[in-house]
Amino acid sequence: MKLANTIPTVSIVIATHARRSKLQHCIRMIREIVSIPHEIIVVGGGGDGTEEWLAGQSDLHYIRETHREGATKAYNKGFRAASGKYVMWLNDDSYPLANAVESAVDMLERDQTAQIGMIAFYHNESRERNKLDTIHHDSVAYSIYNVRGLPYANFGLLPRNLLHRLDYLDERFFFCAWDPDLSLKVQRVAGLRVVGCRQALIHHDELLDDRKRHDMTIIEADNARLFAKWLLPQKDAYPDPKPEYQRMVAELVVS
Repeated sequence: MKLANTIPTVSIVIATHARRSKLQHCIRMIREIVSIPHEIIVVGGGGDGTEEWLAGQSDLHYIRETHREGATKAYNKGFRAASGKYVMWLNDDSYPLANAVESAVDMLERDQTAQIGMIAFYHNESRERNKLDTIHHDSVAYSIYNVRGLPYANFGLLPRNLLHRLDYLDERFFFCAWDPDLSLKVQRVAGLRVVGCRQALIHHDELLDDRKRHDMTIIEADNARLFAKWLLPQKDAYPDPKPEYQRMVAELVVS
C-alpha cells in the first residue's frame, strides 16, 4: 500500500500474562503480516516461560511485570513507552489479518476533514448484541460494536499525541471497559469520531479460561463503573445507532 509522503510508524502494544503459546502466535503473525514500519511492545509476565522467551526477542520492547496489575495499567505502560506516530493494541490471543494495520493507518491519513480520532478494527467476536456493522471475509463475520448507541473500538488505532492529550487510559478500570471508555473520551472529550475500517480485520480467539472466569466479578464491576462514569442510557433506551453511523460514514467519505 502506498501512503502519502512518509509511512508513519505504528506502536503495537500487547498485554499478556502466562499465555506463552498464544503470545508467540500473536507476535509471529505480526512479524509475518504487518509490513508498515512498526514496533512491538509487550507488557506482562507469567511463570510459564513467557518472561524467558520475551527476554530473548531482540526485535521487541519487553516491559516486565512481577505480578498482574490489570490490563489497563499494562496497556498504559506500553502506550507511555511507545515512539510511533500511531498506537494500537492487541490481546495476546489476537492478531491482525493481512493489510489490517496498513488500512487503518491509511484511513486516518486520508481523513481530509481531520474529524476521525480513532479507527476501530473489525473483529470476529461472536456477540449478538450491540453490533454496529458487520462484514464477511473468508466466510467469517467481523463486526464493530456500539456502547449504548456510540461507536467503540474493541481494538483500535489512534494518534499517540491524541492518546497523550486524553491522559491515556483511566486506571480506575482494571481488566475491561477501558476500551469503550477511551472511545467515549475520543468522542465526548476530544470531539472526534470513532470509525470502523472495513479493510482492518483482527482475529480474536476470545480465550475463556479459568483465569478469566475467576476475573468475572472484577469485569462486571468495570462495566458498572463505565455506565456510571458516563451516565449512559439504559439498555434499549436509545435509538438504533446504525442509521446515524452510516450517515456519518457517508459524510466523512470513508466507506
